[in-house]
Amino acid sequence: MKTNIAFICLLENYAKNVAKILSEKLEMFYVDVEEMVQFELGDAEHVRSTLGDEAGAKYIHECETKVVKNVTTFDNTIIVIRPEHMFDGDNFDKIASTSYVVYLQISPKYFEQRCKYSGDYVDESLTDIAFSERDKYFVEKSDIVLNCSAYKEAKAVKKLTKAINKYFKKTSARKA
Repeated sequence: MKTNIAFICLLENYAKNVAKILSEKLEMFYVDVEEMVQFELGDAEHVRSTLGDEAGAKYIHECETKVVKNVTTFDNTIIVIRPEHMFDGDNFDKIASTSYVVYLQISPKYFEQRCKYSGDYVDESLTDIAFSERDKYFVEKSDIVLNCSAYKEAKAVKKLTKAINKYFKKTSARKA
């Protein structure tokens, strides 16, 4: 039985903010997979320099997989997971087995605006891939897709709450 909600968004800070607000509203625990990986690893650069690039990368990958597997044992938790972790092996299926997957969809224009505002560097070649391949994949595989291109985080939570209620009404009607 699914007891968690997992958030995916191409804007990591946006997903974190929405997830934190919703976790407080729903009185659920909040977990950021990337923070758990960093805690588990310590300093990733130190791991790479100590083990070498290839062995370090393999160790980091194993750590990420272990953390994702561990997160699937949680209950009543809102999980934020980076899109790249969802493409790794069967991580998407692992997360989806215990969580309702919510994709906070954003437009390329909104992505660029938010990155400029935050001062983040945007690699346009990666942006093109993210908004072609990954977007289609997440739309197809997620339980709930909410286009957030016009919403700040607080409004997105309001829209998301409605979308979650609609989703559960729809799935309850199918079971009846």
